[in-house]
Amino acid sequence: MEDHVADKGWEAIRQVAEAALNDPKLYIDTILKVHQKHYNLVLSAFAWDPAFSRALDKGCERFINRNAVTELAGNQRKSPELLAKYADFLLKKSAKDIQLDDLEETLGQVMNVFRYIEDKDVFQKFYSKTLARRLVYNQSVSEDAEASMISKLKEACGFEYTAKLQRMFQDVNATRELNAKFSDYLQKQEEANGSTIKGTDFNIMILSSNAWPFQAQGPFSIPPELEQCHNTFLAFYQEHHTGRKLTWCYHLSRGEVVTNYTKTRYIFQVSTYQMSVLMLYNSSLVYTVSAIQLQTGIEEATLLQILQILLKAKVLKIVSDPKCEIDQSTVISDDSNESNLSPDTHLALYTDYKNKRVRVYLNVPLKSETKQEIEQTLGNVESDRKLIVQACIVRIMKTRKVMKHHQLISEVVTQLTPRFKPTVLLIKRCITALIEREYIKRDNNERDAYEYLA
Repeated sequence: MEDHVADKGWEAIRQVAEAALNDPKLYIDTILKVHQKHYNLVLSAFAWDPAFSRALDKGCERFINRNAVTELAGNQRKSPELLAKYADFLLKKSAKDIQLDDLEETLGQVMNVFRYIEDKDVFQKFYSKTLARRLVYNQSVSEDAEASMISKLKEACGFEYTAKLQRMFQDVNATRELNAKFSDYLQKQEEANGSTIKGTDFNIMILSSNAWPFQAQGPFSIPPELEQCHNTFLAFYQEHHTGRKLTWCYHLSRGEVVTNYTKTRYIFQVSTYQMSVLMLYNSSLVYTVSAIQLQTGIEEATLLQILQILLKAKVLKIVSDPKCEIDQSTVISDDSNESNLSPDTHLALYTDYKNKRVRVYLNVPLKSETKQEIEQTLGNVESDRKLIVQACIVRIMKTRKVMKHHQLISEVVTQLTPRFKPTVLLIKRCITALIEREYIKRDNNERDAYEYLA
């Protein structure tokens, strides 16, 4: 039975492997079909006999963690990554095919697959990333659905597994209160000194650096139009929270700008980086790429992608002669890429811009962000695993005082398998590191045994 389930799973995934590699829904739906079919078989034909139930679980575990998709990806961590992205698809407002009434049942199906995942720590890292983006960009389908999913993960893996996820929600709730206080602060400032940030709707999210999977990026010069908002909030925050340091994540910030140069007034929903580029055109009609970079401080590779998005959306245009900025004839083609842009390329607003929608969403993810995030997430998993294995070894040795090498290896694997399966090589390296740091030492009488150092 175990071999049969594994074979059917491998074959089903092999048939869709190339498409499923970048399609989380197709991948998880394929897994669920195989699981459901054989679940019904065990239930109806074998009356849920314990031996056949265990065989079903083992067969599913085999084909879910190692299959044609993980082979194409080059590692078995693709399964937890795709499962986390499927959960993200379900929990986003844009999930058009999912009714709220069916969502709870579908999240239960996600957990059916989750329990077979070996690298649950990889899932946690990717899930944390996607949850953070849903919360920051206000994309969650509902807070109840988010809380339900976290509750399911907590039930499956314990409090520690979901502690940072729950802290994110606490920060979101605290931010609502903070913005209300900031609004009151602005009202008092206006009454006392006149308006400070008149005409700007400004909101802030304060995120705990040890809970959110974000890091500040390179240098950036905020638009002059936002400096007063920025400085006013800093003054307010430091007045209420002395000693705290704020690190601004401009790459996650966003806003809206209104076009006053088009026949129809459009509202562009943009990233703060995009906003900084567009706001330059309040001062001049034409800029070179190098001038834009100099004034915004955005790293070159990132800036080229931002400009590419604005060019393809026909918000900006390339002009061959900066004196002919009103000429609308030169527009970037759809098949162009960043290599079309050089530091001396001149860019102007496309004043003949037209769109059926008044509100236009331009804040699409950058290609480099997506790739770097995956690499960074997997890198964080490796560094976290070393710390987790070392902590586990110390915990075991503190209790047992003396243990033989093979017993320690076996105990570490047993304790950590519910979260991930540590390799023997990783455990050996962690043992060596702990010996060097004098947490444990080799037994003087038995060289294949270790002794805990208090």
